[in-house]
Amino acid sequence: MVLHLPDTLPTLTTVTGRYVLSPFEARDVGPLARLLAHDEVWSQGYGDGGPRPTTREETVRHIHRRYDGLPVFAIRRVGLRGGTLFAGTTGITGASAHRDRVRVGRTVIHPALWGTGANHEVKIAVFDWLFAAGAGGIECDVDPRNVRSLKSLAALGFVVDGFRRTPAPHADRPWRDMAVLGLSRAEWPRFRERAVRGLHDLPTAQGAPA
Repeated sequence: MVLHLPDTLPTLTTVTGRYVLSPFEARDVGPLARLLAHDEVWSQGYGDGGPRPTTREETVRHIHRRYDGLPVFAIRRVGLRGGTLFAGTTGITGASAHRDRVRVGRTVIHPALWGTGANHEVKIAVFDWLFAAGAGGIECDVDPRNVRSLKSLAALGFVVDGFRRTPAPHADRPWRDMAVLGLSRAEWPRFRERAVRGLHDLPTAQGAPA
C-alpha cells in the first residue's frame, strides 16, 4: 500500500462510541489550557523539555508553539451524565511517504480518564485509520521518564527501536534523548484484538470533571 494522508483530518469514533476525535480547532485551545493546568499531566515529562508554563497566557503560547501547523485531533468523551468532556489531544507529528511510516504524538489525556482505557481506545481508532491509509508502520517518541506511556505503548505492540536526540532550546540543556518506539502493520491485528478485549475489563468515567 502507498501512504496517503488527507489534507484535512477526518472525524473518528472509537470502537465503543465513547470517544469522538475531530480536527483540533481554535475553540479547543481553551479546554486544552485547562487540561494542562493539572499537575499530573506534567509529572512524567509532558511537553517539549522546556519549563512548565506558569500562567494561562504562557500556556496558550505553549499550545500554539507545539500545535500550530500539525494535523492534531481533539478528543471528546461523549455520553457522560455531566455533558461532553474535552478529553485531550493526539495527532501526527511526522510522516515519511517513501517509508510509509507515520509518527504519532501530541498525545495528552485528561487525568480523570487515566486507568479507564481511554488512551488505548483512542489509539486503536487512530492506528486503524492510519493503517487503512497505507501506513506500513507507526512510531512514537516518548520521554523516558514517562513510564505510563512506555507501558501503554508496549501493551499495544510497540517495541523500542532506539533513541533520538532532539533539540530542546527552552530547557536547561539544549537537547534531550527521546525513546523511539515502533509498530508495524503486520503486528497490529494481533495486538489490536487484545487491546479491544481489554477495554471491557476497565472502569469508565461517569461524570464530566473540570
